[in-house]
Amino acid sequence: MHDITPEQTGHWSRLEQAVAEVFSSYAYREIRMPLVESTRLFHRSIGEVTDIVEKEMYTFPDRNDESLALRPEGTAGCVRAVIENGLLNTPQKLWYSGPMFRYEKPQKGRYRQFHQIGAEVFGYPDVEVEAEMLLLNQRFWTRLGLDKNVSLQLNNIGDSDTRANYKAALVDYLSVHKESLDEDSLRRLDLNPMRILDSKNRDTQKLLNDAPQMAGFLSEASLQRVEQLNALLQSQGVE
Repeated sequence: MHDITPEQTGHWSRLEQAVAEVFSSYAYREIRMPLVESTRLFHRSIGEVTDIVEKEMYTFPDRNDESLALRPEGTAGCVRAVIENGLLNTPQKLWYSGPMFRYEKPQKGRYRQFHQIGAEVFGYPDVEVEAEMLLLNQRFWTRLGLDKNVSLQLNNIGDSDTRANYKAALVDYLSVHKESLDEDSLRRLDLNPMRILDSKNRDTQKLLNDAPQMAGFLSEASLQRVEQLNALLQSQGVE
């Protein structure tokens, strides 16, 4: 945890103003969620077999012995708020900012209370909204004078069929090499095998060097969507 001193609050105010103005220019509306949510929300959304849920969340029981958690990220709370407040009846473009909490090893530039700026879109299935999100980011960094220090790298994890096929291939590969997996990865093999890709164990990372790659499982539709996204970005001068 850390304080924001009077010497720093001016920078924060300018940042917050820039965020609000850029989001507003793209017709995003602000939503505010509570800092404390039901622990179950993050178990369902992030996944029980993840570092965030298993190791990094601040949880505590209330007087009714219900488990509550300080929010570790904003997406889950935003989705919950949209559903519970009946906002899914029409397309929504929403943004939020505020403190999040994770029990991580403190180090320079990383605190257990940190601030996150996020945006969530509901009811806009076309690739244009993905391009808009990235263009919004570019405008934000430009507004802050940091655009020369930022580069864009696109990843593609495909559609649900792509991920299902890749997951099966990954499990097949890792099952043959169980003896080389660390304890956490062995447990995740049955529960959430994709999380093994995040392992920091050196032996597991070496093993993953020869594992199947997602790129080999991308469907034609997934590839076309990324091509469309690239074309939209390039038409706006984003490389």
